[in-house]
Amino acid sequence: MSKLFFLRSAKSWLAVLAFAVLLPIAAHADSLDSARAAGLVGERPDGYVDFVTPNPTPDVQKLVNDINAQRRKVYEKLAGEKGVPVEEVGALAAEKTISQKLQAGMYYMNSAGQWVQK
Repeated sequence: MSKLFFLRSAKSWLAVLAFAVLLPIAAHADSLDSARAAGLVGERPDGYVDFVTPNPTPDVQKLVNDINAQRRKVYEKLAGEKGVPVEEVGALAAEKTISQKLQAGMYYMNSAGQWVQK
C-alpha cells in the first residue's frame, strides 16, 4: 500500500484512531493531563509519551509505562486492521494529539528531538 493511499485513507479512520487511543487510557487521563501540565511528561512524534524532566518519580515512570503499553496495543491493532506499519499509526496519533489535545505550555518533542512547549 502506498504512503499516498495511506494518507488519503487516514482521514477516514483518524476519528476511529482518536477514540481508540483515548478509550483505554481514560482511567489515566487526569494523571496524564496533570503530568503534562506540570511539565513532567510530553508527547513524542512517534505517538508515545516520555519524560521531559530527568529523574522522574516512580509514579510518573509507571504512568508513562502504562500509557505507552496501552497505546502500543491500540496502534498494533489498528495497524493490523489497516495493513500499515505501526509507526505510521503512532505518527498519525502524535500529530493529532499534539495539534488538538495539548494545551498551551504542554511539551512535545520536535523533529530535532528537543522538548518544546506548545
